Amino acid sequence: MGVIVSVGKQKAVLRRGEWRCADQTLERKLNEWTGQWLLSGQAPRLEEPDHELAVAREMAARLGGRILYRARTAPQRAVRDFFPKRQFRLAFPESE
Repeated sequence: MGVIVSVGKQKAVLRRGEWRCADQTLERKLNEWTGQWLLSGQAPRLEEPDHELAVAREMAARLGGRILYRARTAPQRAVRDFFPKRQFRLAFPESE
Protein backbone atom coordinates (compact mmCIF):
# COMPACT_ATOMS: atom_id res chain seq x y z
CA MET A 1 0.00 0.00 0.00
CA GLY A 2 2.31 2.75 1.18
CA VAL A 3 2.09 5.70 3.54
CA ILE A 4 -0.55 8.39 4.04
CA VAL A 5 0.66 11.77 5.28
CA SER A 6 -1.46 14.66 6.49
CA VAL A 7 -0.25 18.18 5.68
CA GLY A 8 -2.70 20.73 7.02
CA LYS A 9 -6.06 19.83 5.52
CA GLN A 10 -4.47 17.88 2.66
CA LYS A 11 -3.65 14.19 2.54
CA ALA A 12 -0.89 12.73 0.38
CA VAL A 13 -0.20 9.08 -0.40
CA LEU A 14 3.27 7.71 -1.08
CA ARG A 15 3.06 4.45 -2.99
CA ARG A 16 5.70 2.71 -5.09
CA GLY A 17 7.98 5.72 -4.87
CA GLU A 18 5.47 8.32 -6.11
CA TRP A 19 3.38 10.83 -4.23
CA ARG A 20 -0.31 11.31 -5.06
CA CYS A 21 -2.40 14.17 -3.71
CA ALA A 22 -5.57 16.05 -4.68
CA ASP A 23 -3.54 19.28 -4.48
CA GLN A 24 -1.35 19.16 -7.60
CA THR A 25 1.04 21.80 -6.26
CA LEU A 26 1.67 19.78 -3.11
CA GLU A 27 2.04 16.59 -5.15
CA ARG A 28 4.65 18.16 -7.43
CA LYS A 29 6.52 19.63 -4.46
CA LEU A 30 6.59 16.28 -2.63
CA ASN A 31 7.82 14.38 -5.70
CA GLU A 32 10.46 17.04 -6.44
CA TRP A 33 11.70 17.20 -2.85
CA THR A 34 11.77 13.41 -2.60
CA GLY A 35 13.95 13.16 -5.71
CA GLN A 36 16.29 15.88 -4.47
CA TRP A 37 16.55 14.30 -1.03
CA LEU A 38 17.33 10.86 -2.43
CA LEU A 39 20.15 12.33 -4.54
CA SER A 40 21.47 14.56 -1.74
CA GLY A 41 23.28 11.81 0.13
CA GLN A 42 21.23 12.50 3.27
CA ALA A 43 18.66 9.80 2.51
CA PRO A 44 18.98 6.39 4.16
CA ARG A 45 21.10 3.76 2.49
CA LEU A 46 19.63 1.12 0.18
CA GLU A 47 19.71 -1.31 3.10
CA GLU A 48 17.01 0.76 4.85
CA PRO A 49 14.24 -1.69 5.81
CA ASP A 50 11.38 0.68 4.89
CA HIS A 51 12.19 3.30 2.26
CA GLU A 52 8.62 4.60 2.00
CA LEU A 53 8.45 5.28 5.73
CA ALA A 54 11.83 7.06 5.69
CA VAL A 55 10.73 9.28 2.77
CA ALA A 56 7.35 9.98 4.38
CA ARG A 57 8.98 10.96 7.69
CA GLU A 58 11.32 13.39 5.95
CA MET A 59 8.61 15.03 3.85
CA ALA A 60 6.20 15.24 6.79
CA ALA A 61 8.92 16.91 8.85
CA ARG A 62 9.64 19.44 6.08
CA LEU A 63 5.99 20.38 5.77
CA GLY A 64 5.00 20.17 9.42
CA GLY A 65 2.75 17.21 8.65
CA ARG A 66 2.28 13.84 10.25
CA ILE A 67 2.00 10.22 9.20
CA LEU A 68 -1.55 8.93 9.46
CA TYR A 69 -1.19 5.40 8.12
CA ARG A 70 1.54 3.02 7.06
CA ALA A 71 1.26 -0.32 5.32
CA ARG A 72 4.43 -2.34 5.06
CA THR A 73 5.83 -3.05 1.64
CA ALA A 74 8.21 -5.81 0.65
CA PRO A 75 11.81 -4.56 1.02
CA GLN A 76 12.71 -5.85 -2.46
CA ARG A 77 9.87 -3.85 -4.02
CA ALA A 78 10.91 -0.69 -2.17
CA VAL A 79 14.49 -1.01 -3.39
CA ARG A 80 13.23 -1.56 -6.94
CA ASP A 81 10.96 1.50 -6.71
CA PHE A 82 13.52 3.86 -5.15
CA PHE A 83 16.78 2.70 -6.75
CA PRO A 84 16.18 4.50 -10.08
CA LYS A 85 15.44 7.74 -8.21
CA ARG A 86 18.87 7.57 -6.58
CA GLN A 87 20.71 7.53 -9.91
CA PHE A 88 22.29 10.72 -11.17
CA ARG A 89 21.20 11.73 -14.63
CA LEU A 90 24.10 12.68 -16.84
CA ALA A 91 23.51 14.87 -19.86
CA PHE A 92 25.84 13.90 -22.66
CA PRO A 93 26.03 16.28 -25.62
CA GLU A 94 24.87 14.76 -28.85
CA SER A 95 27.73 14.13 -31.25
CA GLU A 96 27.37 15.36 -34.78
